[in-house]
Amino acid sequence: MPKKRYTPLKTFILGVMSTIPKPMSGYELISLAKAWRYDHYIKATNASFYYTLRQLLGDKIIKVVGSKQEGNRPEQIIYKLLNKGKKEFQEQISYILNQVQETFFDIDAATPFILLFGVTKGKQFILDSIEKQIIERRNLFKHADEGEKLVKSNILYDLSPFYILPLRHWRFHNKAEIKWLEYFKEMVESIENFEEQYNKIIKKTISEGLLD
Repeated sequence: MPKKRYTPLKTFILGVMSTIPKPMSGYELISLAKAWRYDHYIKATNASFYYTLRQLLGDKIIKVVGSKQEGNRPEQIIYKLLNKGKKEFQEQISYILNQVQETFFDIDAATPFILLFGVTKGKQFILDSIEKQIIERRNLFKHADEGEKLVKSNILYDLSPFYILPLRHWRFHNKAEIKWLEYFKEMVESIENFEEQYNKIIKKTISEGLLD
């Protein structure tokens, strides 16, 4: 098993360059990524693509084999994946397939302190915030539906239906998140007096000697 772990974007770029066995520019790479709806499951901008290509170039995983210019557009540098890159990609895929994914979410760092937050900001503020997340997550399904249609219309989809897996993964995850948020909302609604509940925790903490 490999020890080195690439970022999702690096893995994706290596995958595209391994799949398409020809040198390509950053622009061509981004165009392919968009066709495969990478933006549904990888956080990346065009700038981060080019930054990552420079990193891979510095690691001697890809090399520059030329450049081209079309009209008044900026010059495009052409990159080729080296054998080292192909090997690194295979090792990274093996690593990912055998790794148990971590399930940490940023919001989990806040939820243990909801009583305290409720005392300062109020119960309704929390309920409104949770409801906003639920609505936004439900609306995201429209984006996913559009992405799946585009992926299925890709000329390569019939040959490799696996292109749909990241979007389906996201869909199942989003459903679970909505269900969790609804559960979270129910818990907040069940608290009648945040300040009273919070004070009880402080008193018990002191009486049990947990501050010693």
